[in-house]
Amino acid sequence: MPDFQEPPSARFAAVTDLRVRLFDDEAVVFDPLSWDAHLLNPAAFAVLELLLEAPRSEDEVTAFLAKALQAEEHSQVPAHARRLIGELQSLGLVGPFEPQVSAHR
Repeated sequence: MPDFQEPPSARFAAVTDLRVRLFDDEAVVFDPLSWDAHLLNPAAFAVLELLLEAPRSEDEVTAFLAKALQAEEHSQVPAHARRLIGELQSLGLVGPFEPQVSAHR
């Protein structure tokens, strides 16, 4: 898997126009631009949903996951967040967020 090391302040966003179908505790995500479909586990889908709402930093994803995990798992949360973001990037569902610069003067 490629190493997606972004600066700590980097923000990530989900790509637009994704289609989602839920099946039990998993989600099938279809990207109509690439015609790729992906089966996501609950953790990956929860992060994707978070990034569909608004761009987030790795720290924000980490805080989100920490709320969902047991206290004894908290030491693993930063690595888990980093891995999930990297996996979603490698699937083409998430990318670095680059704000649009206004052309107005």
